[in-house]
Amino acid sequence: MRAPPGWIYGFAVLSALACASTVENRVLPADEQFAAAIEAYESGEYQKAVTALQAFAFNYPQDPRNVDARWLTAEAYYGAEDWATAAQEYLNFQRDYPAEARAPEALYQAGRAYQYMSLRPELDQRDTERAINVLERIPVEYPQSDFVDEARERRAALRNKLAEKVYLNAEFYFDNDEYRAAEIYLVDLIEGHADSSWLPAGYALLAETFCQQGLAVRAAEVFSRLRESFPDSQATAEADDRLPEDCRQLLPETGPVPAARSDAAADGR
Repeated sequence: MRAPPGWIYGFAVLSALACASTVENRVLPADEQFAAAIEAYESGEYQKAVTALQAFAFNYPQDPRNVDARWLTAEAYYGAEDWATAAQEYLNFQRDYPAEARAPEALYQAGRAYQYMSLRPELDQRDTERAINVLERIPVEYPQSDFVDEARERRAALRNKLAEKVYLNAEFYFDNDEYRAAEIYLVDLIEGHADSSWLPAGYALLAETFCQQGLAVRAAEVFSRLRESFPDSQATAEADDRLPEDCRQLLPETGPVPAARSDAAADGR
């Protein structure tokens, strides 16, 4: 028996592939599509879930379950630890459904996602700042939300991280004898991060910075503020040991002034 012509064989193969592709990519009914997405999500197959959820939203844009699909898409990216995409999906959800019950949680989750991307204090802190900016919106936009207290706690921890970075910058310049640069960072720490746990260390290093510049009176003023505000801190004890006496004791006619003042006139420069 003669073999069929090659073109017939090729046509048969292409037809079979086309049929298989049609079966594979056929549009499922809405209920089946949504159920498949939920099953993938609950099984921890987050990328598969995202694909199914996005297909559902594309094929059934008027289905009321699209709100849930949008939420689960953000949750799936979060579960997959794709923090940047998760944060954006949560923010998009809140933007598109600001009155939805999960809107404040969406902001909170976006803040958490950015927090996961936040680097060590000595490195770039843009994601830390993004997290702070998002978390700050919750008490303003949703003051009755259950996430207000948690958002404030996270914000405080992140703000403290920014303060640590400022302190580390100041310490770097101090260690390299760049005292004026160190002074600028320390004044920024004291003025901009008054609620930070790094404040005592900031005052102590600022006193040393002034002392190293030969500004004993200014150093004593800062040390006086440190001792007055944080009498039991480790930074106070260490400054008491490290500062020369003339940088710790104010002259009788000199009173303490706010340490954050760092203009040339105050220093007599």
